[in-house]
Amino acid sequence: MTDDKLSQERMRELLASGEATPMLAGMEVGPTWYADRWWYIPTEAAEDADYQPADPEKSERFDRLRRRAEAVERVQAELDVRQ
Repeated sequence: MTDDKLSQERMRELLASGEATPMLAGMEVGPTWYADRWWYIPTEAAEDADYQPADPEKSERFDRLRRRAEAVERVQAELDVRQ
């Protein structure tokens, strides 16, 4: 790992160990929280491209999306209990 790149293989290892957390549960590739920042693969990048840290603007967007995803997970868990 460098400060500006992280291979997909390394990110899979970090996810498997619990050191990194995907934005969406069960997603192997996507915005991922690791080392106190968001990492992502740009949409226009090659399929095997490395993760890179998100800039402040993208980090804020990922934070908002994560809060929404957590809200959906809470609602789903509540619905599951009711069934």
